[in-house]
Amino acid sequence: MMNVHREVELAVRIENEPTALGDVMAALAAAGIGVLAYNSYIDWDGCIVLLVTDDPPKAKRVLQAAGHKCTANSVIMVGSPGRVGAAARFGAQLGQAGIQVLYSYASMSGGNRLSAIFKTADDERALRALRPETLADAA
Repeated sequence: MMNVHREVELAVRIENEPTALGDVMAALAAAGIGVLAYNSYIDWDGCIVLLVTDDPPKAKRVLQAAGHKCTANSVIMVGSPGRVGAAARFGAQLGQAGIQVLYSYASMSGGNRLSAIFKTADDERALRALRPETLADAA
């Protein structure tokens, strides 16, 4: 079953060290927080991890207590069974609707479940453009 909804994404600044991402994930796991999707990248000031969790307020508190700087952003999450390639079709659907996608990423979880994350210039329009009945055709 496919679903589309707004989520809170945490942007977490971490050290650019081999163990830093593992430390973040371990802190969340120890607090009983599930990670639904994540992505990381390096900018001029170090490494940023983008996280969508099952409890964003608690995750933010846990990560800040561990000394990490976190900010929260609104994103659109498309959950569906399938392959990561479906995320490209969802992004194309947003483009066809004239919605600017600022960035996107996708994660797979057990049971072949796709979580596609889209940061858009207009989340309300994106939610309408990615209606479940329309997504069924794209998947």
